[in-house]
Amino acid sequence: MSRPRAASSEASSRVASDAGSGLVAGITLIFAFTFVGLVWLARDVDTSVSNRSTASSVAFQAARSGAQATQIPALRDGRDPVIDPTAARRAATETAYRLLDGYDARGTVTVEIGANHVTATVTITEAGRTVTGVATVEARRAP
Repeated sequence: MSRPRAASSEASSRVASDAGSGLVAGITLIFAFTFVGLVWLARDVDTSVSNRSTASSVAFQAARSGAQATQIPALRDGRDPVIDPTAARRAATETAYRLLDGYDARGTVTVEIGANHVTATVTITEAGRTVTGVATVEARRAP
C-alpha cells in the first residue's frame, strides 16, 4: 500500500508546484499585448504628426516659390510686386510635388493666386488619416 501513497503524494506535489504557472502565463500575455499595443499606437501617432508637419512645410515652400514669380516690369518701375498667375501656379505646384516626392509622401496640392499673395494647400492621406497644411505668402518690396 505504500506505492499508491507515493503516486498520490507525487501528484499532489506536482499540482502544488504548478499552482502559480497559469497566473504567470496570464500576466506575461497581458504585458505582451499591452507592449504591442503601445508600440502600434506610438507608430500611428508618430506617422500622423510627421505627415502634418510635412504638409505644412510643403505648403509653405510651395507658396513661397509661387510668390517669387512676380511680373518684372512692375518691379523695375518701382511699383509693388504683382504676381504672374501662370508662372506662380506652375512654380508652386512643381515645388510642392517635388517636395512630396522627396518626403516619399502622396498628396494633393491646390494653389490660389491673389494680386500680391499665393496660398498653397497640401493634403496628405495615409492609412485612412488625412492631414492638411495651408500657407499664404505675400510678395512685397524689400524695405
